[in-house]
Amino acid sequence: MATQETSLKRYIEELSTTNTDYKFPQQAINQAESLKSLSSDLYTDNIRFIYELIQNADDAAAKHATLAILNKKYLIIAHDGKPFDEKDLRGLCGINNGTKKKDLDKTGYKGLGFKAVFGKSNNVIIYSNGEYFRFNSSYRIKWNEQWGTENQEIWEKENDRQFIYPWQINPIWTNEDEIPTFIIDFFRSSKIPVHVANIILLNNAAEICQAIEQLKQQPHMFLFLRHISQMAFRTETSDIVSIECDANHGSKKIYYNQKIHSQWIIKRLELGVPKLIRQNLIADCKVPDKLRGIKKAEMLFAAKYKDSIIDENGKITHTSTIDRLQDKESHLFSYLPTKIVDYTFPILINANFLTNANREQIHTDSSWNQWLFQKIGSEIFKWIKELVRNDQFRFEAYRLIPIKLNLTNNCLSEQFDKSFDKAVKDCDFILDREDKNQLRVDEVIMDLTSLSRQSSFISTNSMRQYVINHYKKSTFQCAEQPFIDFDSNLYRLGVRQFNWQNCIEMFKTDEFLRTHSIEQNKLMIGYFYSKLSKGEVADDIGIKIEQIPFLMDQNNRLQTIKNIYFPGETFGDGETSYSFVNIKIFKWLNEDKHQDIKQWLQTLGVIERTDLTYLYKTIIPNASTYITSENAMKTIKMLFVLFQNNLIIEKELHQLRQLKLLTTQGNFIPAERCFFSDEFKPRLTLEEYLKTKEDVFLSFNYVTKDILSNKNESVPEWRRFFSMLGVRDELHIVEFPQKLTIDEAAQHGFCLKYLLKKFEVYHTIEAYSGIKTITFLNYTKDDYEFSKYFWSYVIKNIKVNDFEQNTKIYWGHSYMSGAINGTQIKYPNYIEWFIKNNTCIPTTLNTCELSSNVFVDDQEIKEFCNQYMPFPSISISPDNSDWSRFLNFKPKPLLIDYLNLFEKFRQDENNSKDCLNRIQMIYSYILKHIALYTESEAKTINSQARKIYLLGENNQWKLAKDLYVYVESKGEHSNLNDAVPCLKLNLKNKTHPNLKKFLDLFQINSIKLNDLHLQDEKSTPAEQFREKLIEISPYLKQWLKLFDYSSDDISSIDKILQQDIHFKESDYLKLFYKEKFIQETNVYHNINNQHLYVTRPWHGETTLIDLPNRLCQLLNIQGFEDKLRFLLKAQKDEIIKHFKKFSIEVPTHKDIVRLQMPSKS
Repeated sequence: MATQETSLKRYIEELSTTNTDYKFPQQAINQAESLKSLSSDLYTDNIRFIYELIQNADDAAAKHATLAILNKKYLIIAHDGKPFDEKDLRGLCGINNGTKKKDLDKTGYKGLGFKAVFGKSNNVIIYSNGEYFRFNSSYRIKWNEQWGTENQEIWEKENDRQFIYPWQINPIWTNEDEIPTFIIDFFRSSKIPVHVANIILLNNAAEICQAIEQLKQQPHMFLFLRHISQMAFRTETSDIVSIECDANHGSKKIYYNQKIHSQWIIKRLELGVPKLIRQNLIADCKVPDKLRGIKKAEMLFAAKYKDSIIDENGKITHTSTIDRLQDKESHLFSYLPTKIVDYTFPILINANFLTNANREQIHTDSSWNQWLFQKIGSEIFKWIKELVRNDQFRFEAYRLIPIKLNLTNNCLSEQFDKSFDKAVKDCDFILDREDKNQLRVDEVIMDLTSLSRQSSFISTNSMRQYVINHYKKSTFQCAEQPFIDFDSNLYRLGVRQFNWQNCIEMFKTDEFLRTHSIEQNKLMIGYFYSKLSKGEVADDIGIKIEQIPFLMDQNNRLQTIKNIYFPGETFGDGETSYSFVNIKIFKWLNEDKHQDIKQWLQTLGVIERTDLTYLYKTIIPNASTYITSENAMKTIKMLFVLFQNNLIIEKELHQLRQLKLLTTQGNFIPAERCFFSDEFKPRLTLEEYLKTKEDVFLSFNYVTKDILSNKNESVPEWRRFFSMLGVRDELHIVEFPQKLTIDEAAQHGFCLKYLLKKFEVYHTIEAYSGIKTITFLNYTKDDYEFSKYFWSYVIKNIKVNDFEQNTKIYWGHSYMSGAINGTQIKYPNYIEWFIKNNTCIPTTLNTCELSSNVFVDDQEIKEFCNQYMPFPSISISPDNSDWSRFLNFKPKPLLIDYLNLFEKFRQDENNSKDCLNRIQMIYSYILKHIALYTESEAKTINSQARKIYLLGENNQWKLAKDLYVYVESKGEHSNLNDAVPCLKLNLKNKTHPNLKKFLDLFQINSIKLNDLHLQDEKSTPAEQFREKLIEISPYLKQWLKLFDYSSDDISSIDKILQQDIHFKESDYLKLFYKEKFIQETNVYHNINNQHLYVTRPWHGETTLIDLPNRLCQLLNIQGFEDKLRFLLKAQKDEIIKHFKKFSIEVPTHKDIVRLQMPSKS
């Protein structure tokens, strides 16, 4: 308990007076706001705040500390360390005025740690040596009247501001009777003496309770405390964490409730600080005082380990093991853990790292920290070097080999990585097999085969020399005894290796074979038998025995199982290209005691050599690589003979589908990729179409020239043989169930436009599986002859249902499920996509088109557009509805198709007469369906109307916008007498009720009666012209009777000419439309007053150009224009002469009919 001499009361009261004595109230407010921000921002992490108070206890040399929650709201952190003295009190009530600044044995140095409590509480009580004082935000200091007002309330009202003062540095003496009794009882009942305690009334007790529970789960976080050896937790449960230190063995054990929680090997380093670093520390104002002038720096490593397990008989069942820390376990310590987790080491590292105030970040630009990271890299390897000599740990120490940090733009990472590289190069931390020498990475060879341990049949000198030769291009200082066993940690470090591939290469070298005797080969065979006789692969060997050349042949060279035979009666003695087991070894194998080894070799495939055994042993296993230009013909001939003799059947030939065959172009490709050339008379002759595009057609050279003299070697027999080998004679579906990258799929003929797609907008598809195509499908594009041949066969022989794909796509990062397992999606099958996106369907226009641009083979549509629109030139039977649906040809032309037809009609000058009827048929179709057109279709025509050409009455093509249609007031329709260019319409179309919509749609001008007027000069009755018409009318009627004109039309001629029509003649005729002169004309029929105007003279050549046409229209005798022109021009005797010549009955004078003229009314 405190005495009068040691009591802190007078210092507390003195500090309270000093720290509340401000000249102006604003000074108090400003400092209070600063402390408020400091306290709340300093440690937002609840665990971090507790660490700071534990650190204070450790710096007070406490051995025991207690954390308790009392009354569900008070946090008690008590310890048995040194009580507070005056200096401690002043440090507690100041800022950056701690007592530990220059003490290297203390963890704290900033003088800020205790201030963290004020972020969690507004009432903190300190107990020290029987005395109490507190910091309380609600404590009201004595108001200083010198501040200008009588009291605090008046000041706040006048300044419109709340007065606060820095209560965090104002200690308040507190009597014991002011302390809750349960707190006093807690101290008195403690089994461990309480010298100092922090009593904190928590703002949020639940958060702190959770933090304490989390802290209890990580007791190793107290590993580097200097003094505390026991932490007691008194919360909802009572738990004790204790730390036991074994100085003799350099280890610590952490117990949780008296059970071992974890064990650690501790390495303490005392590092001499270089002069340059010391100078930098002195010059750096951010460095704490305790580090200025430091000459020795402490660094501690801690590696987690597990003790050996000894059974009840004293036998070690599990040796000691070192556990490499996981990344999430790796923290930097500054005696207490920091929150710095960017630097992942396999051990815990503790040093005086310079961090920010809350220990959440490390200063990467600090030369001190950079030097410490440099030492970490070198010292870890030195420690590993010590540990491998420790019998308890040995090669377990390699687990502590770190990996490079490789952090971008990080000076600490750079320093560690440089030190790491240097240590790997220079440090001899690897123990050799004899436990005699320690070697550098550059001096050892990791034997992954373990054959360096088999000195009875393997020369380690030969192995060493092979590795030296193998790595001759690199710097390699190989030790005399360089071989070590496999270790994954050294493997990751990049130690040079001797693997099975190296072994296989070594077994083939002359240097090795010179030292490998027959007796040694017997031992080698026995070794592999002992390792592998119970299965194809042994875990300790890790390779298939078939890959290792370990059998010595007749030439004393080592061969693999597949390349060697047992010698038979007629094989192996003379020169041969085949390899046989060395005769001495063969005799050794035949001894009774070695029969098991021989039987093992036989089960692996070592047998006597015959054509059949050679096939099974050599050709089939190597089918894809066996054929060369030298053995191609004789090999196939041998197989064909075996086939003819029924010694091999389809089963064996099916296994040879990868065997390469000669093509017509002299190359070798796998049989399953070949197609029969036309000379083989296949079911489908493809060579003629594709010989310049594909080198896949089987050469006919295999068939002997005298095939007609030997029916067994007939073409059909060869064809049957090659068919079983996989050679094709027809088109077929090709499916790829395996995963294909984009490039691989493109090599198989799939279009990149199909393959290069996105998945869910953002992800690029990298590969596919389950996609299908048809052989040579890609050659149907723009090749009319082949596409017609191709589709005719495919439609007849392949079912559409077989095109369906179960497609998987592979996407995303290579380590994610989307790239590894793929995603099953509903994806359009490739063949359907192909016909929709490539011009591959043959048409009646001798072109290839997209399937969507080809029209259904409909006779009605063909009648008016067969020559101009694409119809399929392949036939699909009516009952083949699947193919009809699949090809999905256009059922009927769309409006845009008709517009395109007009242009084709216009360009077809040779078929203009045939086009007239087709044009009217199209008009009829449009008029009939115009009401059904969508707004989009109507807009399409409107937008193109200014460039659409349509046929006029004069059989001239005009832009639609320049054409007219004369619409009369009574609803009848006629022409504009050639005065303006008129749209050519037949009577049915002229009278269609939808004509007005039609004209609006095409932007064709419509003219009504009132829109036109005629201007004539000196118009008089054309009596002479009328008399001429009356004179020729008997001849006209007689002539018409010889042709297919109706009797009604013939009998009405006289009435039309003499009563219905009034004939006028004028010097000129001018037509006007909307006061605008249209043109002059020689003939004009005004249907309003039934006047027919002609220019003088009526029989002039220019007038007679149009006059017969107009008269034929009026008389409804179209097609008779030339004959009527003759009657108008010729004299009467010339007409009679012509009639007689052609045996036409000549009318008499009495046949002339004269009718009375109608009155002018």
